[in-house]
Amino acid sequence: MKRLTFIAMTLTALGALAFAGGAPALAAQGKQKVIGYYMDNSDDFYKAGFEVFKTLAQREGWTVLDVVGQGTAPEQIAAVENFITQGVDALLVVQNSPETTSRTLKLAKEAGIPEFHLTHNPPNEPGLAGFAGYDWVSIGVLAGKSAMEHNVKKVIMIEGKLGQGTASGQTDGFLKSYKDAGKDIGNLAQSVGVKGAGGKDLQVVFWGSGGWFADPAKKVMQDAITSLGPDGFDGAYVENDEMMAGALQAMQEAGLDPSKYWLGASNGKEKAWAWAQKGTITMDVNETATLEADIAHQQIKALFEGKPYKKAVFVSVIPFSHGNINVDKLVPFFHDDYMKKRDAKAFVYDINDPSFRLNPGY
Repeated sequence: MKRLTFIAMTLTALGALAFAGGAPALAAQGKQKVIGYYMDNSDDFYKAGFEVFKTLAQREGWTVLDVVGQGTAPEQIAAVENFITQGVDALLVVQNSPETTSRTLKLAKEAGIPEFHLTHNPPNEPGLAGFAGYDWVSIGVLAGKSAMEHNVKKVIMIEGKLGQGTASGQTDGFLKSYKDAGKDIGNLAQSVGVKGAGGKDLQVVFWGSGGWFADPAKKVMQDAITSLGPDGFDGAYVENDEMMAGALQAMQEAGLDPSKYWLGASNGKEKAWAWAQKGTITMDVNETATLEADIAHQQIKALFEGKPYKKAVFVSVIPFSHGNINVDKLVPFFHDDYMKKRDAKAFVYDINDPSFRLNPGY
């Protein structure tokens, strides 16, 4: 009996040590996963993605630490360094620039922490564990095809940020659609940002950057209207919905009827659904940060579980226009609506579905 009592006491003591940190290997097996999530700016696109990712992470029992920068490279580097110091299990980054990401990928690789990316194309370098983003060129092609259908020859181009991959991709796609159709666009492909460049089938009569926000885009549109007059353009390609809101306000304040012009955008937020239904804008592309972040969550989950996954994904999109919009099929931009529709399986979000194509650049 004494021997049995001693064994029981020993087992009890070992159990107490495990809970007190005396058995680190066992404790590590049950360790809660922690994600360090960095966003380069307080953009509503980034915020929408973060909110959905956080909810999905919480359903897995993960903790998410987040930092929002103000658009500078040192902030991304400092945030990643901090996350590494805190011992996170994975990093998810909306980058400042590919050059900055090269730095953070090296830091993450040295620390043995996988770094995932969202939205902006990161460099394909050691340390990159995954990337979820949109095929911005294809999105621009969809807009260009719509513009050609409406015989647009004189267009105002309002980019997000001149030279930024997500913006230049859409612009390149727009121009590509005309070129691939055999249209004369002159030297537009080599004259990005040059007002008046183009050929007989397409001329960019005004070119500006709205920084992805409404107020700067409104100023660009005001300047364009003042410079060109109401008959100096056939339409405008405004590369996200926030900028489109500013452009529409500028047109309305100038006494112009937006429905009389071809107006194309991307994002496809709920407010754009209403614009398209009313005919205020011509077309948009439903590409939401919410679905993009969902795919990143699935990549990280697969890595944690030791399962194979698509490393770099083109997230699926749905173009819509005044004539063909079907709200029931569109992916919501806002968290509560997204989660409700997702839980009801009202749209495709499984990364393994063929609609989520591999990004050939990775």
